[in-house]
Amino acid sequence: MLIRILVATVLCCSVGHTETANSCNGLYGNFSQHLASSTPYRYIANYNTTPVEFEGCNASKIWLVVRHGTRTPGKESHEFLKKRILEIHQDFINNLVEHEGNLCNADEIKSWSFNKKMNSPKWLTEEGEDELFTIAERMKLRFPQLLNKTFENTNYLFRYSNTQRAKISAQQFASGLFGRNEVEKIPLDKSLNEELLRFYEVCEKWKKDVKTSFLAALEYHKFIGSQLTNNTLKKLSSRLGLNYTLKFMDAKNIYVYCALETAWVKSKISPWCSVFDKTDLMVLEYSEDLIHYLMDGYTFELTCQQSCVLLKNMVEHFDNDDLNSKNGIFYFAHSGTVLKLLGLLKLYKDETELKHDNYFEMENRKWRTSKIDPFAANIAFVLYKYLNDSSD
Repeated sequence: MLIRILVATVLCCSVGHTETANSCNGLYGNFSQHLASSTPYRYIANYNTTPVEFEGCNASKIWLVVRHGTRTPGKESHEFLKKRILEIHQDFINNLVEHEGNLCNADEIKSWSFNKKMNSPKWLTEEGEDELFTIAERMKLRFPQLLNKTFENTNYLFRYSNTQRAKISAQQFASGLFGRNEVEKIPLDKSLNEELLRFYEVCEKWKKDVKTSFLAALEYHKFIGSQLTNNTLKKLSSRLGLNYTLKFMDAKNIYVYCALETAWVKSKISPWCSVFDKTDLMVLEYSEDLIHYLMDGYTFELTCQQSCVLLKNMVEHFDNDDLNSKNGIFYFAHSGTVLKLLGLLKLYKDETELKHDNYFEMENRKWRTSKIDPFAANIAFVLYKYLNDSSD
């Protein structure tokens, strides 16, 4: 049987703001393109809704794995936001008179208050719900032969990892495909087999040799301790008018908060985003790209090989010629799932490995989580069959 397979990965477009011409530090114009894996999907989304067609072919099946949508901060950032950012904020206010010319929007930062929506760590936000809903709507337009149908149990399979953010992502995606009134009729199953959607969490060798190994993350530790990073921290601290130098994790957590608070309210950009200049953002982005490269990417062969269980699942789905087989399988998982599968597919692989000392050399790297691992990042395979294939 002759087939064509389409691999659809995250596509991007640029969204920015006008860069200030003042001497004070204002919002960097392309800040939204350097938010690493905390990037809201709307900043890199492919809004193309043109149907994907091949002459003489029909779309027969679809297989999709999606990272959950925008969520609240994880435990580490959550603890930071409950106490440390409030201390930094107060230190900023205490020194504002002496350093009021450093930041163009100092008044916005001064009047900032903690967003109470973050009380539950790693919970899907309204923005996350919208991301999955609208992705499904666009996908329905791109593959009408497959997805512009009424739901039936025999047609589609939805599964999610055992987390709130993955479950609600699945519900919102199903709502985008079939309508909010129909979603209650759709069986949305948490995966009873975490070996499929969070395979890396059941691989003891990977957890021992990579995830929890200091040596595996050595390049990352060298980078965050480098002169380049230290200079960035000093510059950022001075801009905030602090009489001490921020620790790296303080700067990183402010960076993450900038992205998440911006995601929660589409009409407003977090004032914390404007404390960073272009260099700050690029250094922090590289630190995130580097740790993901080490933990989820090409550094250790085992890391990406684990995801073969997902690829095997897709191939088996496409090879199943039973008339009762599903037209679509949809999985809702995590950043680690998507990145490791991209690695297995040899996508976004640079000729040079990311290291602690080649930051400038890797400025135009392919492995850039702002582009390939935003919230709601997704990988889809679509099977096309020739209309005149006599074997069908």
